[in-house]
Amino acid sequence: MTSRPMGIGGSAAGVPAPIIASGTIGTAPVITAGGAVPTAAVGGGAGVKSASLSALQEIEEAYNKRLDNDVAQLMESFGDIVKVASIAYNESSISKDKYKLAQESYQIQGRATNIVSSAESLLAMVTELKQTLLLNDANTLAQLSTQRQQELSTQKTAVKQRVLGLKEEVDRTIWELEQVCFGTSLAPTPSSQS
Repeated sequence: MTSRPMGIGGSAAGVPAPIIASGTIGTAPVITAGGAVPTAAVGGGAGVKSASLSALQEIEEAYNKRLDNDVAQLMESFGDIVKVASIAYNESSISKDKYKLAQESYQIQGRATNIVSSAESLLAMVTELKQTLLLNDANTLAQLSTQRQQELSTQKTAVKQRVLGLKEEVDRTIWELEQVCFGTSLAPTPSSQS
């Protein structure tokens, strides 16, 4: 029994979820019943790169098919609504009976439902593509990581400077207290202590 990788968000097209593997984008390896991972998924080299390229091409083709199907269904449904809703100027069809109007209304509602489902499918595809981009864009992830490290480094420097300022203030306060308590005028000044 083999486990099959699911698409992002469990897509109906069965598109495998792309993952980052050792700096390159690939697909999740298939794990066999014994828990073994195929050698092509583990090893490096040209075989893995060509396999990942072909897997990416398959993913692209699956997304293109879904896109074409959804857009075709949108266009077909909208065309059917226009055909059903059109008014013929024949003498026999000037007035429509209630049965014909109810039938046309039902057809329009069915086509509108198809349009809504196609639009939702397209929105889901957009969400999947955004998730794929966010999760697998190594350059953006590296930039975000570098930016976060710079922010943390800046905060660390600011905290160190604040701590050093507090230390100098405490040293100065202790020196002033010693002057007041012991009245020694021969004690070195804080600037000469450091």
